[in-house]
Amino acid sequence: MSALTAKMRTLLSVYYAYMLEYRAEIVFWVLGGLVPFFFMAAWSEAARQGHTAYTPGEYERYFFAVFIARQLAIVWANWTFSDWVRTGKLSFHLLQPLDPAWRILADHAAERGVRLPMLALIGFVFALLFPGALVWPGWAPLLLGLAASTLAFLLSFLVAYSVGLLSFWFEDATEIFELWYVLMLFFSGMLAPLSLYPEAVQRAVYYTPFPHLVYLPASYWSGLEPADPRGFAVLGFWTLVFFAVARLLWRAGRRRFSAMGA
Repeated sequence: MSALTAKMRTLLSVYYAYMLEYRAEIVFWVLGGLVPFFFMAAWSEAARQGHTAYTPGEYERYFFAVFIARQLAIVWANWTFSDWVRTGKLSFHLLQPLDPAWRILADHAAERGVRLPMLALIGFVFALLFPGALVWPGWAPLLLGLAASTLAFLLSFLVAYSVGLLSFWFEDATEIFELWYVLMLFFSGMLAPLSLYPEAVQRAVYYTPFPHLVYLPASYWSGLEPADPRGFAVLGFWTLVFFAVARLLWRAGRRRFSAMGA
């Protein structure tokens, strides 16, 4: 464990330096994630006209929390691993005494270190534009929201990594992850608070991971309504499922890759 910790510490420092070289590009990634604020504007206007159950201020708090939850859970492991297989870079990584998944995970974690100051700046500007919209949720909701967001990131990472592993069998499997994103867009609370969805829809998707990827941490941070702690169990279950899937695909794919002469 100490050896793995030392390796991860080295990888994080290397990838953090690497990400600093691309900080301008990361700025555009962050700005590309401002979509929740467009939904905030639409729902806030509906609230001003008396068409929804929440006030404009509640929507402002909620969609800012959605923005943060999404920014902390963005992944690209599918594209990275697919590129390694397609270009042959994976052969080099296989020579090292470390599972390539740790390298990609360190890449994501280091990128968060570069992204966080930008999120703080956006939060400052948001507070200036919408005074009173940001309220302190309390230490318990803050930490529970961070825990939910971390678990949502791990699940999303494992799903993306599993899709990337399919590149052992398919020339380009990265687009499969787009299906995951579309389902998350509709059922994670990014478009609207899930409490506004029909009850039948809420029941139908509850035991899928999607309602808890964004809505669970956003509920803790925004205080829009009581968060459902059972979402942790759902996220934990699917995280274990996709961890097992990723390990199975890795073992089978590595044998296939070696058999092809890599």
